Amino acid sequence: MMAKRKATEPQEPVVPEAEVQQAQTEEAELAPREELRTTIDRLQRLQAEFENYRKRVARDAAFVETRATDRTILDFLPLYDNLERAFQSLAASEDTDTFVSGVEQIFGQFHQLLETRGVSRIDCIGKPFDPTQHEAMLSIPHDTEKNTIIEEFMPGYTRDGRVLQASKVSVSQGPAPKEEEE
Repeated sequence: MMAKRKATEPQEPVVPEAEVQQAQTEEAELAPREELRTTIDRLQRLQAEFENYRKRVARDAAFVETRATDRTILDFLPLYDNLERAFQSLAASEDTDTFVSGVEQIFGQFHQLLETRGVSRIDCIGKPFDPTQHEAMLSIPHDTEKNTIIEEFMPGYTRDGRVLQASKVSVSQGPAPKEEEE
């Protein structure tokens, strides 16, 4: 007769306590490394996103600058066209009075365009020298008070209170010292 075999249940292998502790230690060492890898990956993605953002902002700024330049050019094109017509008219008829009248009108248009853009000329003759608005080209003895502007070589302009171009001026050093006669 054959003996009945008793079905044996699989038994879990017995792992020594030292091996369990070593496995836990290895796991504990791997966790910070994995966390570090995850952090590095996130930082690299963030850096790439920031680079893309910088490039997009630079592209957008260039586009805005181009559009602003285009608008400015469009404002000046009628003046250019009118000057061209004035010169063609002068070449065809040699009527200088009509030409001068046309150029005066164009100058008026130009002045109006600058005014609408908030541009104004810096008034400087007889005023005290201000280095934020004026650039001294010469300093000469003069009867006026020291540091008074006596001549304007090139006008300066402001726009909404901000200096676009400083006036190039000559400034007084004050009256020349009088030499005593012997």
